Amino acid sequence: MSNVSEKEFKALITLLDDNDNEVFTHVSDKLFSLGLEGIPMLESAWETSDNQLTQHRLENLINKIQFSNVKDRLSKWIETGGSDLLEGALIVARFQYPELDELKITQKIQAISKNIWIELNPALSPLEEAHVINHVFFQLHGFFGKQSQQIETEISYINKLLETKRGNSISLSILYLILAQKNDLPIYGVNLPCHFIMAYSKKHLSEDELTQNNQERNVMFYINPLNKGIAFSRSEISHYLEQMKYKSHPCFYSPCNNLEIIKTLINDLICNYQQLKQLEKETQLIELFNLFNIESPEIDEEDLF
Repeated sequence: MSNVSEKEFKALITLLDDNDNEVFTHVSDKLFSLGLEGIPMLESAWETSDNQLTQHRLENLINKIQFSNVKDRLSKWIETGGSDLLEGALIVARFQYPELDELKITQKIQAISKNIWIELNPALSPLEEAHVINHVFFQLHGFFGKQSQQIETEISYINKLLETKRGNSISLSILYLILAQKNDLPIYGVNLPCHFIMAYSKKHLSEDELTQNNQERNVMFYINPLNKGIAFSRSEISHYLEQMKYKSHPCFYSPCNNLEIIKTLINDLICNYQQLKQLEKETQLIELFNLFNIESPEIDEEDLF
């Protein structure tokens, strides 16, 4: 076990319930330094302990190690530009499901992607290409949108989406976009207030173009993930914004990059856990959200009707 012997580990565990703050801090820091490799031993210690305080502190320590790993991975993903949307989604899923089997998820997605690849051919128009994804995604594999007044955080995570086939607009879009990217189709996310959609672009857009939020001119049509991928036009977005009492803004019609997509996913989860009054998860997600140094387009109060 890395930098701690088995004998030292057992001694540290016995000191976890120490009332001396200095002692507890030293012990906690030493056990935390074990990282992910030390979690099986910490879990074993929890199972064999009959001390409630020790168990509680072990639970907190395991959570702290797991969250630290998620935070480090997300930070690196952001620093490298977030080019792999699947990796970003997996990192967020590991926040809630630390024992996540990422290889199993990747294999499932690869199988769906292959189904799409088989049906695509160079003679298809953009609308027909989108229809192929819709057929495989919504009909063949049975994914569907979930609109409910009840808060369901699970459907935001990609592993639960693959398991249950139920998703919300952001999780469905993320999986749809991953499949599009794997098949080299220029489909991108579009971030609307309280909703997330997609856009089929006339061309592949660079990271700089996506960051500028001014690529509406390249959009051929939009795709609604909550309505089986149906294509729609700009006017329907405008109508939606009117209903939501938002004035038109370039970012509401323009494709966004992967960083903005995962940032939006995390923000939605923050709102959900806030409403569920799960303060610890909300606080941790805010930490993850704050890792993003890209500012979202500002919407001034005067932009509201």
